[in-house]
Amino acid sequence: MIRIVALLSLLLFSTTSTFAAHLIGGDMSYVCLGNNQYEVTLRIYRDCGGGGAQFDNNAFLSIYDINNNLLQTINVPKGPTVSISPNPTGDPCLVVPPGLCSEYADYVTTVTLPPLLGGYTLSVQRCCRNSTITNVPNSGSWGNTWTVQIPSLDNSCNSSPRITTIAPTIVCLGEDINLALGAVESDGDSLYYELCDVYSGGGQGGGGNCNNVIPNPACPPPYTPVPFDVGFSATNPMGASPPISMNGQTGLLSGVPNQVGQYLVGICLSEFRNGQLLSTVRLDYQFNVSNCGRPASDMLTPPEDPSILCDGLTVMFVSQAINGSNVLWDFGVVGINTDTSSKPVTKYTYPQPGIYTVSLIVNPGDPCSDTSTFDFDVKQYVDVTLNYTGVNCFEVQGFEFEPVGFWPTNATLSWLISPGANISTWSGTKPPPLTWSQPGLHTVEFIIQWGPNCVDSLMQQINVTSLSLLVDAGPDQTVDSGQVAQLFGTGGVDYFWYADKPAYYNNQYTANPLTLPLHDTTTYYVEVTDEFGCRGLDSCKVYRRPNPQPKEKVMNVITPNGDGRNDVLNLKNLTGEDECKFVVLNRWGKEVYQQDVYTNDWGGLTTGGQLVPDGTYYFILQREDTIIYRGPITVIRNQ
Repeated sequence: MIRIVALLSLLLFSTTSTFAAHLIGGDMSYVCLGNNQYEVTLRIYRDCGGGGAQFDNNAFLSIYDINNNLLQTINVPKGPTVSISPNPTGDPCLVVPPGLCSEYADYVTTVTLPPLLGGYTLSVQRCCRNSTITNVPNSGSWGNTWTVQIPSLDNSCNSSPRITTIAPTIVCLGEDINLALGAVESDGDSLYYELCDVYSGGGQGGGGNCNNVIPNPACPPPYTPVPFDVGFSATNPMGASPPISMNGQTGLLSGVPNQVGQYLVGICLSEFRNGQLLSTVRLDYQFNVSNCGRPASDMLTPPEDPSILCDGLTVMFVSQAINGSNVLWDFGVVGINTDTSSKPVTKYTYPQPGIYTVSLIVNPGDPCSDTSTFDFDVKQYVDVTLNYTGVNCFEVQGFEFEPVGFWPTNATLSWLISPGANISTWSGTKPPPLTWSQPGLHTVEFIIQWGPNCVDSLMQQINVTSLSLLVDAGPDQTVDSGQVAQLFGTGGVDYFWYADKPAYYNNQYTANPLTLPLHDTTTYYVEVTDEFGCRGLDSCKVYRRPNPQPKEKVMNVITPNGDGRNDVLNLKNLTGEDECKFVVLNRWGKEVYQQDVYTNDWGGLTTGGQLVPDGTYYFILQREDTIIYRGPITVIRNQ
């Protein structure tokens, strides 16, 4: 109901009729006066807004027998015109749209009708209805038939029921109709009320008596029901929630109209005696549904928009009241009187969780005020932060995330991880350790949802870096030809040295190795790992000052094929009788052969006695701590 009224308040309907007056309904009844005389009363309703045609001075009452033989037609004079109050209840809060009015006139005559087998049908027909009726297509082309029956062989002097309630001018949008249809039944017969068809009669097309504006005589039965538009019917003639209905015993018409407009409604009042139908009075009436202007208190509630409770103790309050000039909120905190506001849209922060009965008064202090209440279940605010551990370097990572704070026990927790991670999504409190396949800036989003519409999220950025450990490979340096260089690495726990050219190390896996550069300039790189597994990289350069080479010619090719010529590398012209150390390196700087005292007999073997492949190698000849010669040696077995 709260939501419906709020929406309907936007559909203001003003019945300031700009159309000419038309017939809007009526009914026919009779009273038996005795001596076969019946006083017949036809009540016709019309709208009076905008002028238009007046009531006819006479109505043509036609009387038929059961075989539809016309027995007589009587000119019935019009009685006084009676205005209908647009506000029959005198409700001071009811605002009737300007120009809305209706009136009625009674046509009364007395007829003498002796008992007849099959009884009599009394009918009056007249065109036309308003062209603005909401639930009837082409409503301006349909007329009216008012009819009633006198029972067969009526020796009991039966009187039909007579409706005493004056049909209302206006039915209020969004309010229960609650119209009690009063009736008089003088014979003690049983009455039954129901929604029913209304009959058409007369027309604007001419071409015959039944199509005339005022058929004279009225045409005989059967009569054609006025058709209802799509979505409406005789038993559901008005847009309403709940639909309008008629209590068969009490005659109470109820339902809450939820669409403005003009609606044709038929109400039948039937009398029964000993289970036999005697007569039916058919009220044919046009109901005007309008915004009556009453103040209606209404507020936005959590069932309509649960998000208003998403901020915990701070709640958003939205007035949806209509027809009010001001409002007053009472937020329901017991023991204080400062929990109020006069703003239509406002926020209030409660001191603690709990259920608070909130009141909204429209036009407070005014005779035309209205109050609505609703219980708000206020809960603690969701307050969450993200904690995480892990190492930001690419080589380690292993980030472990965990939310900390308060959230409802029925909340749904989920995670979204940026592309490239070992998982992309996760549901639950704590995802497994996260790693990414590439360094860079990555994101982890934590999403918490509670209730149908409350969502919050936290975003954490992780900068995963590669080779970010602060490492120092030491300064660049220059050494003499044949001299070793001392390298100086710092910054971690584990070290690994390599170079851009062949080089000789005493230990590549120490922070400060000795190296013998084999080229004029060699760049050395050190990759360092710390105790967490993070790595860093740095480099330095070692420049070699070449020593003058001996004047003696030195072999640079051996052909160890067993033919007795150049099978071994003879360096006696360099060593003389001195003891010299001899080392052979391959092109990548790896040692393949070594003799502490060279005996001039290296013939292309490894230290382990295996043949080295044909190719160019480097050898170093060293006397104590001095390198006396270094140079290439090519091994060729197959010429």
